[in-house]
Amino acid sequence: MSEPQPTGVTAARFAAGATLVAVAAMAANVLAYGLRLGGNWLLDTDENGALGALIALLTVSSVLQVGTQTVAAVRTAKGDSDPERLVTIGVRLSLASSALLLLASPLLAAVLHLPSLWPAVALAAAVGPLNAIGIHMGLLQGSERFGRLAVVTAVAAVGRSGGGLIGLLVGRSAFWTLLGVAVGGAFALMAAYALSRPVRRSTAAGAPRIVEVLGACSAMLAMLALVNADLLLARAVLPAGVSGEYAVGAILSNAAYWAPQVVAVVALPRLAQGQRRALLVGALVVGTTGLIGVLATVFAGDLAVRVAGKGDYAGLADEAWLFAAAGAGWALVNLFLTARIAAGSRWVAAPLWAAALVETLGVLAWRPYSLTHTATVALVTASLSVVVALLLTRSRQGTTPRVPVPAAGATAG
Repeated sequence: MSEPQPTGVTAARFAAGATLVAVAAMAANVLAYGLRLGGNWLLDTDENGALGALIALLTVSSVLQVGTQTVAAVRTAKGDSDPERLVTIGVRLSLASSALLLLASPLLAAVLHLPSLWPAVALAAAVGPLNAIGIHMGLLQGSERFGRLAVVTAVAAVGRSGGGLIGLLVGRSAFWTLLGVAVGGAFALMAAYALSRPVRRSTAAGAPRIVEVLGACSAMLAMLALVNADLLLARAVLPAGVSGEYAVGAILSNAAYWAPQVVAVVALPRLAQGQRRALLVGALVVGTTGLIGVLATVFAGDLAVRVAGKGDYAGLADEAWLFAAAGAGWALVNLFLTARIAAGSRWVAAPLWAAALVETLGVLAWRPYSLTHTATVALVTASLSVVVALLLTRSRQGTTPRVPVPAAGATAG
């Protein structure tokens, strides 16, 4: 048996790995926003609104990537699951997600007022490969192989957003954009499979029950649905031009939500091992990041909107802080959700689905429909959800014993 590494060396390697993940996540966010910006600059208002709604659906439909990654990371951190069985479960669920979207494509085309059925079909093709990547990312995350995780994160981003940008430039439409995402995602999956090989050689026994995977996916689906619900509602109730304007504001909301996500990624293995301090530090970092983003939109809202959507959307500057504040709130909720899943809490998705219902009813009930009303409902829902998530997390922490931390340290490779 190898000797435990000195604490200083372990901390240094952990910090190095976390930094690599942070850089990769930042690059992934830049590419994702580049895809959204490309739509704002290259498409007309109606087509851009359709693309914004489809990208929101892509994010929500990719919940299996996040959910299976979380379950795989928790199981791997605790050392109680067979990696190959995890991969098999991930593949089956990913194929099912594409099949369901394919069956629902006529309904999506009608509800979202798409120009044809093909954009919805391309969405179904894109979801499967992206979801299947999640298991490989979870294996690397749970074993704290943050260097490899950073590479997979970057490759997945290039496949998803880079492929989408190529499709957008070639076809100048929502269909070609989603087709590019599908092709890029397939190549990214092959790379992820190769990079996770060292962890898949593990001899750990057991596998998560399907209900455990579906429970985590349900929670992540609820989280992603909440983050994107206002954009989908805006597309459904607002005029085409206004929904296109809302899609620009939603970029700011998503930026505030995704910017600190690396905190939850790095903290998850430690949370699964019972280190409560990881949650406190994580909440401080996420909260501070969100506050900086909100202040930036308050004092430089016009600049933020101009970067996001050219001068055509300059009138959105006064409402920019609403979008940033909502995204910051959802980022905190996501961190608390991660902590509850790592602690083995049950029914973690129920409060999130309740919040989604409240937000939907709030938007539909507040007439006349407007951009400001929809954004305000989203912010109020996010704020209340932070309070509820914090109370639930504190309650769970008070009843969960601390799990001893393994001697092995994190690795950046």
